[in-house]
Amino acid sequence: MNSENKGQFRQTPPGQKTPKMREVEIRLGRTLEDDFREFYIEKRWGQKRLAKRWGVQRNLIFATNPRSARRSWAKMLNLDVRRLNDNDASDSSSSERKLTCEICSTFDTFLDGAHWISNRNGGGTQRYNILRLCPNCHRKLDRDDPATTTHAKEVLLFREAKRVIETGQDSRAKRQELVKVCETIVTRRVS
Repeated sequence: MNSENKGQFRQTPPGQKTPKMREVEIRLGRTLEDDFREFYIEKRWGQKRLAKRWGVQRNLIFATNPRSARRSWAKMLNLDVRRLNDNDASDSSSSERKLTCEICSTFDTFLDGAHWISNRNGGGTQRYNILRLCPNCHRKLDRDDPATTTHAKEVLLFREAKRVIETGQDSRAKRQELVKVCETIVTRRVS
């Protein structure tokens, strides 16, 4: 029996591209590195949008699984992936940015954009409806864990009250916005 073909997964050597990567490059007419830099980094496209452009699943490009030694395309090509709480401020270096869950303060993990009010209940991607959570806290929030839900409500109320109060001059419209946002967070219903 041929010892080279045992059905085992063989990792692509560093510096080489998989056949699927080369196929996508031919379809795009450019390298993945150039396309990634232009659309994901410079134009700030999201991960889903880039995956749709490339015609592959988002996890193939962005998700690395250390347990199975499966590397994402971004890791294989040594591409710099933005994290959810990365900002556009060029004065802060990546070592100064903290990737922390807003509930448990776990750091250096991939963060999910968790909806306070789910999409099916009318929640959208408004600032006051999205929390940056680790997968564990996201799961707890989705399952209505009382402690997680209470903490999430506190985080959202504080963050949004602070944002509204600190921006611009005091006005009736600003106070009305604050009341509306706080009511939406407290009742967990879109008004």
